[in-house]
Amino acid sequence: MKEQPLSVADRGIATDLLFKTKASIKDLSAAITETTTGELHELLTDELHKAIQQHEKIYGFLQDRGIYDAYRVPHQLEKDSSYIAEALEGTGGMQ
Repeated sequence: MKEQPLSVADRGIATDLLFKTKASIKDLSAAITETTTGELHELLTDELHKAIQQHEKIYGFLQDRGIYDAYRVPHQLEKDSSYIAEALEGTGGMQ
C-alpha cells in the first residue's frame, strides 16, 4: 500500500510532536539530576528511555516521508520555507 502524503496540518502536528518530545527528553534529563530518591530516579530514567524511543519513531516517520532531515540543514531550511509558504497559501496569507 502506497503512503499518502501528509497534509499541511498533519505535517505540523507531527513536527510539533517531535519538538515536544525532544523538550520532554531535556526536562526528564534535568529532573533525573535533581532527584534524591532511587525510586524516583528509576521512574524518571524509564520515562526518559520511553521518550527517546518515541522521538526516534517520530523522527523516522518524518524522515521516511522526506519531511525532516536534520543532517542536511541547508536543504531542510529550504523545505521549511516552502512549508511556510504552503501553509500561508492555505490560510490566504493570514496568520
